[in-house]
Amino acid sequence: MSPYANNARRMNGTLTFFAVLGVFAFTVCLFVGLFSFYGRDRTTVALSKTYYFLVRDCEDTTASAVSGQVYLAGGAGYLLEEAGESAVVLSCYFVKTDAERVQGMMKEKDVETRLVEMKTSDFSLKGEKAKFLQLVKGNAETVETCAKILYETANGLERASVTQATARAALGGVISSLKGLREGNEDELFSLWNSRLKEGERRAKELSEGIIFSKDLRYLQVELLLSILKSDLYFG
Repeated sequence: MSPYANNARRMNGTLTFFAVLGVFAFTVCLFVGLFSFYGRDRTTVALSKTYYFLVRDCEDTTASAVSGQVYLAGGAGYLLEEAGESAVVLSCYFVKTDAERVQGMMKEKDVETRLVEMKTSDFSLKGEKAKFLQLVKGNAETVETCAKILYETANGLERASVTQATARAALGGVISSLKGLREGNEDELFSLWNSRLKEGERRAKELSEGIIFSKDLRYLQVELLLSILKSDLYFG
């Protein structure tokens, strides 16, 4: 074989090698570009919320009875089912030391309770939904504020430092806040969340139309906080 043929073959091999290398480099750049593009339209929502539920454990067969007992005693009486276990919520707290203090008081009365610490999970908003990051966070903050109002009002009713008129006004504020959020959440992203807001609004209206008891405010407080804790299911 002539040296020219060998040179030509080597030249063709070199060109083929660089052609393949070029295609490979282009493909890598394309994927990197696409990843960067979509990465910009993906944001993580970290609400970073922690709540402390004071509960009484129960079996499935006794859940209804225990719930009734807790409710009649002034507790929320909310049946909480997590990780396959059933428990009835007496009350919920924003600070662990407050929960521990009340737990100690319950122990002195020979009432066995348990603290359940629950935290929000981070979730992602993708594509066009990423622009709603601050609105989603704002919704959660407002709902938490409503829950704190219910918490303080319930405590005030128990201490007789809050009147029925004041409690009714507090519920009115909660109703207005939940309604305002719902009406401002126009995107489809908020459809499930808005359903929870509407249910909370409906329940608050019912409570405001009769005699207001601290246990009913605690029940609604628990519902609102559980909505925040399940935000990843509503938005994710």
